[in-house]
Amino acid sequence: MSGDRRKRLLKILELISTRPVRTQEELADALSSEGWKVTQSSVSRDITALKLVKVDGAYHRPARIAAEPEHPDERRIADGVLTAESAGDALLVLHTPAGEANRVAVAIDRLAWPDVIGTIAGDDTIFLAVRHETAQQRVLRQLRRLAEVSR
Repeated sequence: MSGDRRKRLLKILELISTRPVRTQEELADALSSEGWKVTQSSVSRDITALKLVKVDGAYHRPARIAAEPEHPDERRIADGVLTAESAGDALLVLHTPAGEANRVAVAIDRLAWPDVIGTIAGDDTIFLAVRHETAQQRVLRQLRRLAEVSR
């Protein structure tokens, strides 16, 4: 996924979490007013990629259908991590909704996963340093497991 598309998906999640968005056209207009050049078909693909659902006529992230993680820090990670990608052999880049990166990074730090050396959090991005490439893959699997449990 391109960096621009990832940023656009994050912007869509921000938009639907801050105001009701009822149609694809409304979403395309909101993105356009934020400086994004989009078409109805690209918005439609984005909605599908994010698996958005309509509740009371407005787009939302999908409701949970499985049991939530039992540990509150795992729940914070499951709810907060939107994307996780490897960067090199010992770094992961996690994206969260705006303002959530620090909370998610603190949750990761408190869990003290043995493969994680440390985290650096911005507003919506976390750099997560791991011990080596194998550790990186294990952490990605842990993150995916948490995402599957909560979605």
